[in-house]
Amino acid sequence: MTLSLPALAGPQHGSSRHGGRAGTAAAVSALLACLLLVAVGAGWRLTGGSWAVIETPSMGRAAPVGTLILTRPAALEHIQVGDVLTYRPRNARQSLYTHRVVAKPTSRTAQVQGDINGTPDPFPVGQEDLVGKVVARWIGVGWLVRALPTVLLAVVVLLVATGRYVPPRWRSSVRILGTCLTFAATSLLLRPFVHPILIAVTDDGSGPLASVVSGGLLPIRVTGADGNHVDLSAGETGVVRVAAQQAGGALMVNGSPNLHGWWLVATIAVSLLPMLWCALVGIATEEKSQVDPG
Repeated sequence: MTLSLPALAGPQHGSSRHGGRAGTAAAVSALLACLLLVAVGAGWRLTGGSWAVIETPSMGRAAPVGTLILTRPAALEHIQVGDVLTYRPRNARQSLYTHRVVAKPTSRTAQVQGDINGTPDPFPVGQEDLVGKVVARWIGVGWLVRALPTVLLAVVVLLVATGRYVPPRWRSSVRILGTCLTFAATSLLLRPFVHPILIAVTDDGSGPLASVVSGGLLPIRVTGADGNHVDLSAGETGVVRVAAQQAGGALMVNGSPNLHGWWLVATIAVSLLPMLWCALVGIATEEKSQVDPG
């Protein structure tokens, strides 16, 4: 498909220049967007705020894995039940926890608990433990923050390598293919789309039951034994009956995308972006455009 598009684009009559200008404009726009994000993040830090990416599912649908949270310093006497706090537990200062306030034993302490956790955290949060109150939660944005360094580095390497070692007639095609592979590899590494997480296994007398939570962006179907399944959205929990494939073996569950409605439309649209780029901009086949003198 990629090889047939240059003929449609007609690069010999100037669309090569159009494609080059459009590609340059897109690269400049992406660079400016990244610089803007860096400037906004630096400004937030300089004004006393902090940010973090949720890496565990304890907050359920309120802040699924991959949520970017923004916090502001706060005094515990102003914290209320229901607020979400980020703190460093006194027995593990290198870790960050983000949980909801479920009780205020005193005006200067708070009892916190993850939304899907069965019990409160073992130690109350004091002022010396508190990083801040969560003032914004952006679901899914944390995945972009985590992927951005890898993607930017890979794209820079791709542009430099293709500019030096790839013949001009193949350069644009290789860059489009390389960019697609970069995003695919990053997705495979981070697993932002489909990521079922096992949180507990119980037994109701008829066999083991697995409690799972969706740690990815897409709606998923988690399938256990004999086709038993549960459909989950980001941060949602469910229970599915499981069984080992052989005696004494590991209990198995499988997760797969469960796309329908606008989720299906959006997924198809994103998958077609490279083809849409080729169709609208064209693929340059020459280093410089050749325009008919006549």
